[in-house]
Parts: sequence; structure tokens; C-alpha cells
Amino acid sequence: MKLPHDWFHADSEDKEMYGKELNLEMLSGHFLFSKNIEVYAHRNDATDDILCRHIDAEDLYTVVHLTWSMRPEIDNKHPTVEFHGSYDEFLQYNSKFFN
Repeated sequence: MKLPHDWFHADSEDKEMYGKELNLEMLSGHFLFSKNIEVYAHRNDATDDILCRHIDAEDLYTVVHLTWSMRPEIDNKHPTVEFHGSYDEFLQYNSKFFN
């Protein structure tokens, strides 16, 4: 799928790096904890946002704002979920806030 101009598809190194940080930051009880997801894309600026694709759902994506704390967060509200929905809804969300 075509991504907005400020996003890039995650290659295998990106998936590993961002996925490792996401898993490190999440505590039990986080919205995405134990969900079957993969890093699909990352934003090309200083937002630290990643787009995760839900493997067990046909059209479900979540934008997560990583903190890059390199450790588990202090509560299960972090890393912050910025968006959750279909790919078309993601495109609408992105154009509303970032274009």
C-alpha cells in the first residue's frame, strides 16, 4: 500500500529495531501488550511514530509514539497509542494532523 509522503515502509532492520524498542517499553496492561503485530512503517521526522499492522486482523493498524526510554515505561499508557483503525482511517488521520 502507498504510504503518505512522511512515512516509510519498514525494512527488516527497521522492524527489528522499532519492534525491540516497542516491546521493551510496553508493560502488561498496555493496549498492544501480547497482540500479534508487526512494525509496518515509520515516520520520517522527529515524532518517533511507528505504524503497526495487526497480523490477526485483515485491515487494522495502530500508530504508536515511542519514547525511546530504552526501558519499560512507568505506566501502561506509554508508549502512547496515537491512532487505531483501518488503513483508510489512518490515511485520514495522517492528513488531518500532518499535512
